Amino acid sequence: MKWLFLFVVLLNAGFLSWHSFVQDKPEKNQESIYGPPVSEKIHLLSEAPAVSEQDYSSGVAANESLEEALSKVIEQSAGDSSELYCPRLETERDDDKKQITKVLKSFGWAYKDREVSGKRPKFWLYIAAPETPAIAERIVKELASKSIDSFVINRAEMKNRISLGLYSSKERADQAKVRIQNVSGYAVDVYEHMRNVSLQQIDIAQPVDEKDWEQFMSRFDLTKMMIKVEKNPC
Repeated sequence: MKWLFLFVVLLNAGFLSWHSFVQDKPEKNQESIYGPPVSEKIHLLSEAPAVSEQDYSSGVAANESLEEALSKVIEQSAGDSSELYCPRLETERDDDKKQITKVLKSFGWAYKDREVSGKRPKFWLYIAAPETPAIAERIVKELASKSIDSFVINRAEMKNRISLGLYSSKERADQAKVRIQNVSGYAVDVYEHMRNVSLQQIDIAQPVDEKDWEQFMSRFDLTKMMIKVEKNPC
């Protein structure tokens, strides 16, 4: 019994000594390891579509810059998406309408037409009123002998003026003015004003891209037609 008690005392003394030794031993501080955050690269370019690293590595040559790659992407995107139009054409003359509808049918394009009223610029040619109505009548006869159509106006402030015709374009009015002056020897004036006229309105009832529209318009001689064109986006 005495030996057992002595053994327990020695065992406790040894445990306390070992525990004291372990606590006195200094611990080594571990240095923290820093690693930069891992993220995907982001390339910024105003108003340019994003280019992924995979696209860049697979589609760009070794000596090609990122800016050049982005430019190619922009050009390709612009080429793939063309703007579409739903145009409208207006004309005063039936002959012009017939020519337009004929070309539309040859292209196989659907369209809708209707008659509307609108204001258009007009150019009136006239000779200033002479001193008396008798002189005005004499000038009309003289012009008729030279194959120039005219008549005397009998209304209010225009009284005794000699009308030479109404034109729908300034170019044609100026040409007629020069011709009549050269033939008759009288000074001719031009009066520009707006007038309500009947218009033939034609709406193309399907989307048309720029290339097809250019081919369509190339079928007309616009110098000989009186049409108004509106390239309305669809």
